[in-house]
Amino acid sequence: MTSEIIRFFCSNKKCREQDKGEGTCARHACAKGCMPLSEVKPGSCVCVKRYNGCGQLRRRLLDLGLTPQARVDVVRRAPLGDPILLKVGDFDITLSESEALHVEVAPAE
Repeated sequence: MTSEIIRFFCSNKKCREQDKGEGTCARHACAKGCMPLSEVKPGSCVCVKRYNGCGQLRRRLLDLGLTPQARVDVVRRAPLGDPILLKVGDFDITLSESEALHVEVAPAE
């Protein structure tokens, strides 16, 4: 578990899939029950499992506090579904639908 978290934080390599223009990497398969953060209904509490993005997107998500195993409450969505208001710890943050699509989460235990 510790080595997995260290690898998560310390990897600054550019994604090969991103070079191909796809913008996502599928290095690790997420466990059953994972879903994109963009599909979580308001009022739900989830736990961050992994990112499907690399580079600047990954850095932005880490800077916002969406770290591995972070508990995230989905507060609400804008009327047209974008952006999504999240509560991470004591902070409220918003993510666009396209950013939330790259975050895989599982229901909080």
